[in-house]
Amino acid sequence: MRAARYARRMSERSEVLERVVAAYRGLGELGETVEDEWQYVTDLVEAYSASLADLAGGPPLSVEQIAAIDEAIAEIETIEDPHRAIDWLSTFPHVVAIAIGGDVDADLGPAAPVPGGSDEPDDDNPFAALLRGKR
Repeated sequence: MRAARYARRMSERSEVLERVVAAYRGLGELGETVEDEWQYVTDLVEAYSASLADLAGGPPLSVEQIAAIDEAIAEIETIEDPHRAIDWLSTFPHVVAIAIGGDVDADLGPAAPVPGGSDEPDDDNPFAALLRGKR
């Protein structure tokens, strides 16, 4: 019986993180409506979506943790201003990570080299380390 409860709670964690990533991508879609910020928003959403999805592999979540995440999702779903959405794109992942005891910026290591590119940092993409070469 314990194994079944544990498996269900692990499944709940995955479901919660799927909701987190979906809400985060929705926030990104709103932010992308600011034409001058499109690339910034796209890079940010790509980087943090992967980091948020990686949090699904941790221990089961408590009822309190799930409630905190649901409140954070509800908060970003009220955002209508694209500029405010952009502000929350860098905040929301950290709120979620704090709620579940994870880290969305942990041990990222150096950014992967760009094929055919130089060893110099990509000045156009401040999130290269977060992307971990997953472009």
